[in-house]
Amino acid sequence: MPWIAAVLATSLLFADDLPRRGALGVPLSPVTPDVAQSLSLPAGQGIVAGAPVPGLTAANAGIKTGDIIVQVNGRPAQAQGFSAWVRTLETGSRVTFRVMRDGQTVELAAPLTEKPRDPGNENFKVEYSSVNSHGDRMRTIITRPTAAGKHPGVLFIQGFSPVSYDYTLATAKGDVTTLDGPILFTLANSNFVTMRVEKPGVGDSEGGPFETMDFLTELDIYEKAMEQLRQQPNVDPDNIFIFGHSMGGSFGPVVASKYPTRGVVVYGCAGRTWFEYLMDTIRYQGLVAGQSYVQADQEARLGARIMALAMIERKSAEEIKASHPDLAQLVDAYFPGGMFNGKTLEFWRQLNDLNHAEYWVKTNAPVLAVRGASDFVTYDIDHKTIADTVNQVRPGQGESMVLPNSDHLFHAFATEQESMANFQRGQFNNDFSKVMIDWFRKIMATPRS
Repeated sequence: MPWIAAVLATSLLFADDLPRRGALGVPLSPVTPDVAQSLSLPAGQGIVAGAPVPGLTAANAGIKTGDIIVQVNGRPAQAQGFSAWVRTLETGSRVTFRVMRDGQTVELAAPLTEKPRDPGNENFKVEYSSVNSHGDRMRTIITRPTAAGKHPGVLFIQGFSPVSYDYTLATAKGDVTTLDGPILFTLANSNFVTMRVEKPGVGDSEGGPFETMDFLTELDIYEKAMEQLRQQPNVDPDNIFIFGHSMGGSFGPVVASKYPTRGVVVYGCAGRTWFEYLMDTIRYQGLVAGQSYVQADQEARLGARIMALAMIERKSAEEIKASHPDLAQLVDAYFPGGMFNGKTLEFWRQLNDLNHAEYWVKTNAPVLAVRGASDFVTYDIDHKTIADTVNQVRPGQGESMVLPNSDHLFHAFATEQESMANFQRGQFNNDFSKVMIDWFRKIMATPRS
């Protein structure tokens, strides 16, 4: 029968042949210098184990909270680079630990267990698939409503950080280990098909490393994820949305300009040139942190010179220091190791080349741009600019708003100063989920223009 052939073809197209990474299943932190000295450990060696997760590798091996891991597979255990090294281990392979416990050396071992999968719930199931981008396989995670029929789809595009979005939605608290989790859970629980993709070199995804990945190369993974979402058998192709958070708000309009999209929601993003955004950031974040206006003005002038050389003239950090020795100290502060925010300068230069307005104009769909009132990372002007850009060519289709009591990570802080002082340590405010879902439903109920 034709429909059986179509289902089989789709299954083969999205068959998951990407291996699942292993998980030690234990939080780790470097030993303090005094403990390292008392144990005669070389500088940098030794990792302190937190509480092991039952059923995963560390717990199965018998590691206990407070154990000091000094070797893994005969290799000195060092906090720096340890997580990247663990990613290279094959799931199911034997992992040996040498730990210090109560003054004694203990040898432990267990097979490397795979990272747990999200079991879903009665309202949605979770599937692990992959897409191919530049010859590497990228992990995609899809949630599907258990209810029959076709459903609206949402492609989620995350911020720029190299954090994994491979977690169990029902237990996600929206902390630094489960960013955006409560929002994705609410969407999945509300009869939306959701799609998210792990960045190159993150989680199960191949490729990377993150540090050298440029903007255009990363953009491709979101385009491939959109293609996969559009071909899901239970997705309504006429009602596919994009939700971009932070840097996802720059990737989002580019993707939406290339694929039919019912609507785009962005939160905490840039809407002008990246250079303009950086200039505001250098000035404004200093003020939020307590600088005087005189200090902020001085740093803004110096920052403008440095960023123009790096982002527009495409000079390396070393070239800037050679031609402008008076800026050397600030160049080292802005670009440690020649990188900016942990990324190669080419990523940010390509982003600066991006004409956001051009892609928002090409996004033939309604747009909602939201900023949290306590978000010290982004600015009202960018979100208003996005809405104004859309309304100039499609009157009434661009909206912007400010969400109270929500910072850049949706944490419930009342002011930017409070958020900066407690960044990444707040309680998640899930009000945005209702705003976004209500907007999606409003758009779906509105006849297309």
